[in-house]
Amino acid sequence: MLLFLCTLLHFTVDGVCAAVLAGYAVNEPDYSMIVYYFGLYNLIAFGGQCLAGLILDRWKSLILPSLAAVPVLLAGGFLQTAGIFWQSVLVALGNCMFHVSAGILILERYGNFREPGIFVSSGAVGLGLGLYQIVGATFFEAVCILGTAITLFLLLKSPATPEHEPDATPEVHGVDLLPLMAGTVMLLVCVVLRGFGGSSHIPGYVMLMPCVFMLGKSSGGILCDVLGFRRTILAIFLLSFAAIQMPGVVGAITLAFAFNMTMPLTLRLLHWYFPEYPGLTFGLAAGCLLPGAFFGGYLNITPHVMAVLQFLGLFAAGLIFLRYGRGRKSLPQF
Repeated sequence: MLLFLCTLLHFTVDGVCAAVLAGYAVNEPDYSMIVYYFGLYNLIAFGGQCLAGLILDRWKSLILPSLAAVPVLLAGGFLQTAGIFWQSVLVALGNCMFHVSAGILILERYGNFREPGIFVSSGAVGLGLGLYQIVGATFFEAVCILGTAITLFLLLKSPATPEHEPDATPEVHGVDLLPLMAGTVMLLVCVVLRGFGGSSHIPGYVMLMPCVFMLGKSSGGILCDVLGFRRTILAIFLLSFAAIQMPGVVGAITLAFAFNMTMPLTLRLLHWYFPEYPGLTFGLAAGCLLPGAFFGGYLNITPHVMAVLQFLGLFAAGLIFLRYGRGRKSLPQF
């Protein structure tokens, strides 16, 4: 139930944010101002998750109040009298707080790859529906309020307990910290590459790619739980190179699908590297999408290079975890 509710809330939160910004953009004749406010939103919503994650990792008692504040902040985005600056800031703060608070619940409550992938996947569809004004902000906000109320009620009535309990975390010595940091950098580079290559747009089919992103993220985690980590990254690698050989729309869809399959792998492995910091690891993964959002149209990285680097980075990070990973009752199928 927690996974379903958080996935539904992710859909509505991203939908509200996109619908509010799109409502401004269609009436703004100055394109530079549209770019500015969308950039401001992305900077706060994604860049702010590291700081929010650190705070919630330190004070876990703030997770539920943060979740409760999300629909209130999003509602502030409806106040057009406040001006687009404050609308952008409020919805971005709501988005930031939701991702980190719900992300911590998902990472700590579940121990597999599929749950983070399913949780994150719904955001792409909500974003597309709101951005293209297929569904209005009012509907998203109403569902968000209802879903948040049910989630808080269930969590307060019966606090969620982890399905996958880690063993006591041993102390990490300096000699072990260096490879762990190296593996973390590799995983974050994979996320940056996904930000550049895991998103695209096909004119005339506005909801096609958001659905592809959703299917890629959710199926990547499910496949990893079924086949194991090594077989999954090999499958992603082979699918990516097959997509590069395909022409036109089919190739673009397949490549975006393959790149998005890496999302639950990088997020879960980051969390397993530093299980005591789920909020920070979630925030780091989100922040690494910013280069693609800001420079995706200026920096051209060939798909061949991205596919190879993602495969090598995930494989090396998996090996490092096997050697230096800390205190889990059972290792994943590497």
